[in-house]
Amino acid sequence: MKKSLLMVVMLLVTAVIMAACSDDGEGDSDATSEPDENFNATGYPIVDEPITLQLMGKSSPIQPEWGEMGFFQEMEELTNIAFEFRTAAADDFTQSKQLAFASLDLPDLFYGADLTAGEEADYGSQGLLIPLEDLIEEYAPNFKRLMDEKPDLAASITTPDGHIYALPGIDESVTSKTPIMWMNGPWLEALGADKPETMDDFYELLKRFKEEDPGNVGNVIPLTANSPADLRLGLLPNFGIVQNDGIYEEDGEVKFAWVQDEYKEYLKFLNRLYEEELLDNEMFSHTWEQFVAKGSQTGIFSTWPIVQVGFEDPAEALNYPVLPPMTSATNDEKLTVLLSEIRRGRAAITSENEHPEATMRWIDHAYSEEGTILSRLGKEGVTYEINEDNQWVLLSEDGLSTTETNAKHAPGVGTNVPMNLTEEFFASEGGNPTILEIYDWVAEELIPYAKSPFPLVYFTDEEQRVINTRKPDIDSYFQQMEAQFITGAQDIDAAWDEYVSTLEQQGIGELVEAHQSAYDRWKEAQ
Repeated sequence: MKKSLLMVVMLLVTAVIMAACSDDGEGDSDATSEPDENFNATGYPIVDEPITLQLMGKSSPIQPEWGEMGFFQEMEELTNIAFEFRTAAADDFTQSKQLAFASLDLPDLFYGADLTAGEEADYGSQGLLIPLEDLIEEYAPNFKRLMDEKPDLAASITTPDGHIYALPGIDESVTSKTPIMWMNGPWLEALGADKPETMDDFYELLKRFKEEDPGNVGNVIPLTANSPADLRLGLLPNFGIVQNDGIYEEDGEVKFAWVQDEYKEYLKFLNRLYEEELLDNEMFSHTWEQFVAKGSQTGIFSTWPIVQVGFEDPAEALNYPVLPPMTSATNDEKLTVLLSEIRRGRAAITSENEHPEATMRWIDHAYSEEGTILSRLGKEGVTYEINEDNQWVLLSEDGLSTTETNAKHAPGVGTNVPMNLTEEFFASEGGNPTILEIYDWVAEELIPYAKSPFPLVYFTDEEQRVINTRKPDIDSYFQQMEAQFITGAQDIDAAWDEYVSTLEQQGIGELVEAHQSAYDRWKEAQ
């Protein structure tokens, strides 16, 4: 069903692209116009008489309807701007977003949009997303200040045609710089076990979880993750590959991860875990709700303990240490993934928007201290409070964790929205010593081994065409075969050569060449 819908979307994109591209060069100049008298360039409200815009964004299962969130209610009161919401979760949002572009049924604003670099460049050049640089200069003092403070920010969000079509989030948190997997500390203590240092140690620990049931839960799940992608980010570096969406760079050479021998050994390891029921056998099919419901049964997992295990007292998180980087037969160097603090594609204004100046001011508020707090923490006195040391502390409602309570009013909990999460912001979390201790764990145990797989780049039209043409089939086949290899539906050794050959026929060479060209340009600009 989903694959069929994607095919329809691609056909629609092809059908409208020429009409969109011929729209008088709309994507080549900033789409600003003289704001009407209802608009205030400074101060609040942003507009004197209320206006309503349509917003499309990716929601999280832990969030309520966005119209019920304190964030949007308080922003409406401050700005006089209300929204009609078009939200969906995960894969459904991706398809809704693609269909909106293909059918030209666009919202006024994409917010929490997860726009890819290709979508920014493609839909910006077609005139469906408007250039933002003039709007930033005139009406976004908070974001403009950020660009002045971070010299690499403008380059990281400027597409090859010289325009900025989407605004990012900034996240300087230590815990956002690398993927984290968590360990069930009470189980470790019950077993008298140390943290594993090698993948052999890791296997033995999972086996002990299964056989000895240190938590007396009956049906032990030694290892689980929300998705195969989460597991890859957490464990594949231990085999020697630090990748992002299958692409990585070594000594200036771009490589494709899914055909490397190290990835093959990773698959064999997971197949062994799957066959021995040390890896959650439902990982390829469970929903988010089913995943987090397994919290009390799990030994090692990919989501924050307060979400996975579900306790009210944040201090209990200190019972769940981070899984350290490990070595293996294919890798004698401890490694993990280093993520950029610049998170692109979070908000964009479309050509349908009749109030771009007001919308830019609305977005820009999120880059102020007050706006970031409202986006990430929600309503003071309801989801957080400020203590006597002027530090923020999360609150919880009866029966809910602080995360679940927080998500009721703050879209930045569960959705990638525009925010400026500085180191100072997290330092002001000192009222919660638990979080600060976890930051120390990550800084000491993970960050020293973190490596960036590939820089933030944009692609030329031709490179993006290659990626758009080749990547969907490559991703679909890779994901299908990964599941079959791990579950044992396909024998890895017997089917490996045909698997690699099929990916080569699907164009991984062209995909790598496109990334290599973009990398070389990026390198020359450094």
